[in-house]
Amino acid sequence: NALAQVLDYPDWQSFKQAHQENTGLPNVSFKWIVAGLSLIIASILVFVSSFKSHNANDKNKVEPPRIVGPVYFEASKTVTEGIPNTVVFNYDVTHVIADSFYIQQSWNPRNRVAIDPTGNALTSIYYESGFHRARLMANDSVIAERPVHIISDGWEPHLYYNEASEPINLKNELVFAEGRLHLDSSMLVRRNVDFSKRFHSRISNSQDFDAHSDNFSFSTRMRVDNLFNALCPWMSIIIVTEVHIFKVVLQYKGCEKYVSYKLGEIEKDGGNHDLSALGCDVYDWQDLEVRVKDKHAAIYLNGELAYEEVFKENLGKIKGLVHLFNGKGSIECTKLENAKGIVFEDDFVR
Repeated sequence: NALAQVLDYPDWQSFKQAHQENTGLPNVSFKWIVAGLSLIIASILVFVSSFKSHNANDKNKVEPPRIVGPVYFEASKTVTEGIPNTVVFNYDVTHVIADSFYIQQSWNPRNRVAIDPTGNALTSIYYESGFHRARLMANDSVIAERPVHIISDGWEPHLYYNEASEPINLKNELVFAEGRLHLDSSMLVRRNVDFSKRFHSRISNSQDFDAHSDNFSFSTRMRVDNLFNALCPWMSIIIVTEVHIFKVVLQYKGCEKYVSYKLGEIEKDGGNHDLSALGCDVYDWQDLEVRVKDKHAAIYLNGELAYEEVFKENLGKIKGLVHLFNGKGSIECTKLENAKGIVFEDDFVR
């Protein structure tokens, strides 16, 4: 009926009757006529839809900023170490032509704040230690970056219900016992942690370590505490550098699809690569080590070589060590070495 109405007939039967009377064509011919008309109309509709979509995309495109002079962007902390820590950002974007301007605390777009292009200062609070790369942005483009290193007061534990939630800071809690760093369940109950929700924990130490990412060795002994009886429990380490991170994720045996590693600019995950050597009993103690010599990186699990890569990027000096756990976990020892020897070691005996 729709096709017939396009040709000024009230319905399909009227079209069919008119053509049979005028042409005497057998009924099968009408199927070819309809097929031809369908293809023509479908082509027209696709073209119109594509044209509208193209125009809509053009309208949604964000124009890059025009920089016609110097851009100023600096950051200064209000306290030397520890959290919370307020950072004062001073900026000058008078020589930038754009629709909108922002300052972003780090890589996370959720920590992006709009700024007044006629102003010159913004204050921001950091609730976690770490080596952050603050960004000055115009429209969707980064026009300047500045390092903000929030140095921790030793090991700093946090809990997160999800990536978007505010961290639960466990500062000043006693987390050392029996020669290990451990988040005790009774302490978490006292801190009103909701055990009916899944959470993960992050334990970090952020300093100016005397080790370069081209040549270092980081080793640790760690395990997940059996808390949720999760099907695929995991734990990981992150070595934070001036430019990016090294990362290794371990998964429970059978869940190797979710393992991954990042060594320099090289990233691989278990979904697209055979990384089954990173599957292990994460509820038992695991010795994990990342060794790098002249940008030749190797991952060792329990003394056995698991994977190795040769990367090219210069990631600068090491600025932080991080342990992450599904739920909570325990750490028995950590050690960081440069080309000359040990620069940091902790056996958690207090």
